[in-house]
Amino acid sequence: MALGVSFLALLLAFGSMIFAWRAVDQAKDAKSFALSGRPSNGAASATPPVAGPETPAAPSETPSQLPSDLPSGIEDVPRSPDGAPVLTEQTVYEPKYEKQPLVLKATCGRTMYADLDEPRAKNEEAQADVRLVINCNADLPTFRLMDGVEGSEEARPGMTPKECAEKIRSAPIGRDAPIPVRKGTAVCITTSWQAARERGDRWRMILMHIVGVSNDGATTVEVSAWNIPD
Repeated sequence: MALGVSFLALLLAFGSMIFAWRAVDQAKDAKSFALSGRPSNGAASATPPVAGPETPAAPSETPSQLPSDLPSGIEDVPRSPDGAPVLTEQTVYEPKYEKQPLVLKATCGRTMYADLDEPRAKNEEAQADVRLVINCNADLPTFRLMDGVEGSEEARPGMTPKECAEKIRSAPIGRDAPIPVRKGTAVCITTSWQAARERGDRWRMILMHIVGVSNDGATTVEVSAWNIPD
């Protein structure tokens, strides 16, 4: 009887040891799981993650004005009735050439031409800006402007293109009016805008200064030119 009681006590003591050892082991596992952020039973957390505040979608950009309604900041260049730009104080001229000499010689009843864009004296009318004419009954040869060319005799050597533009505006040469050829005479001229446009060239301001007139009718001029912006 005593032996049975002792054996039973031994079994109870052994069971207590196993239970205590298991409790310690579970405590270690629980600590490890807590440090790793996982649940102690090894299963995935059943608590869904908390979503942060939703970022509102950016509003769609709806322009309040169409591109055609927006101000460009650039005004159109004023135009004359024939389409040429209007020359103003704000016009910026670009030098083309300066004081280029030309010698034109005509005889009684004969005409010589000058293309002032190059410049070049020539015998044909094509692309000419002025022509030198000698009238058999007149004492002096004369210059005449070609179609579409405008000018003013109220000029002087050394004038600026802006000064020439003002003289052409305020004191123009009449259509087909003769310009007497005298040494020292200066003439402001704008070439034909339409002719320049048709051949893809620049419109130009010209200052022509007559520097010599010989007895045989040869006329020497010095010509300066500026490109006019279009």
